[in-house]
Amino acid sequence: MNRSIVILVMAEEKWEEADFLRQQIELIGHRAKILDMGLTGSSQGVCQISREEVISASGRPHEEVLSVTDRGKRMPIMVDGGIQIVRKLFDEGELSGIISVGGTTGTRMGSSIMKSLPFGFPKLAVSSTAALPGLSSRYIGTADITLMHSVIEFAGLNDLLRNVLARAAGAICAMVESGERVPIQLPEKGNKPLIAMTHFGPSEECAVHVRKLLEEKGWQVIGFSAAGIGDRAMEEIIESKDIFGAVIDLTPGGVGEELFGFSRKAGPTRLEAAGKKNLPQVIAPCSVNFGSPLKKNYLPEYDQRKKYVYDSARTFVRLSEEELIQVADVIAEKLNRSGGPVKVVIPLGGWSSVDKRGTPFYDANLDRIFVDQLKKKLSSAIEVREVDADLETLEFASAVVQAFEDIMPKEVIH
Repeated sequence: MNRSIVILVMAEEKWEEADFLRQQIELIGHRAKILDMGLTGSSQGVCQISREEVISASGRPHEEVLSVTDRGKRMPIMVDGGIQIVRKLFDEGELSGIISVGGTTGTRMGSSIMKSLPFGFPKLAVSSTAALPGLSSRYIGTADITLMHSVIEFAGLNDLLRNVLARAAGAICAMVESGERVPIQLPEKGNKPLIAMTHFGPSEECAVHVRKLLEEKGWQVIGFSAAGIGDRAMEEIIESKDIFGAVIDLTPGGVGEELFGFSRKAGPTRLEAAGKKNLPQVIAPCSVNFGSPLKKNYLPEYDQRKKYVYDSARTFVRLSEEELIQVADVIAEKLNRSGGPVKVVIPLGGWSSVDKRGTPFYDANLDRIFVDQLKKKLSSAIEVREVDADLETLEFASAVVQAFEDIMPKEVIH
């Protein structure tokens, strides 16, 4: 095979470390190429993919790029060129894995390039700044990048850094080999497609019931944590790839979290991708009726509402009547634009494990305000089914599965 692992590095600063990593990868039995993402100066050594090649791949004139002395302005040019090169290698079957080494700038550039590669492709970022507050989420975003904290700086080879890089070589090679042993197998045309489903702690029992019921019928269900990043990733995958054939959105609370700037905000396009792709959707309301305010944005008036301390990091606060109407309006507007069939299933006995009937957090009157407003705003083509059970029950999960089967093409169901 002519495939290689690409090493992303700013070669004017950390070429020696990248070259040691290359040698370690090749000792294990894989081929490796260094790609120079450098911004200033000259490479400290030979790179199999030179800076000039990266600039050329960006489509910008070489002389023009060299005249850009501002690192911040040159970064996106080098990232774009790197993306073009690795995507070409991937499309031509010449790429088996990708790894970056660096500090803040190198990891930001390297992870940005990695994000252009699909889910399941081996990606490893080795960074001396992986543990800095706020940076790890920026590096990873919604991609399946593995982040390794080097702890020590990339500042010349020494025994500690050789150990880090040797382990990093072992990790990326093992990722490549493991992916070859267990490749992603997407359903062939005519077979039952994959189903995307949102999960969240308070909806987990429901999700387990739904998944098991569907698996008994031969479906594969792919879960996404609806904590603001996982559901955002689900939206991105649905919109950019033809992987899923339907969506069961048990936990669309990220819509309201986005509206009010809470901690689980899932982006302004949450609950839109499936509609744009004409996919069948079943929607349940878990976490739509409460929010997770950030501590810095916590308002004194929240103390007058019903609250639920979920863990040391999160306190759920019931949405007000006005807020529920806002969320209902936005959800209805998004669902009304859907090109595929949609059904909404509402559990009258409570919308999650923390607000089911009989608990202090349950509030049927507030929930009713949301449901009535949603019905008022939804297109007549979208059915709202109400089930006299709480979301955690097998009865409600069965209703979700029935709604799913009602909107799926009959030839796929059977």
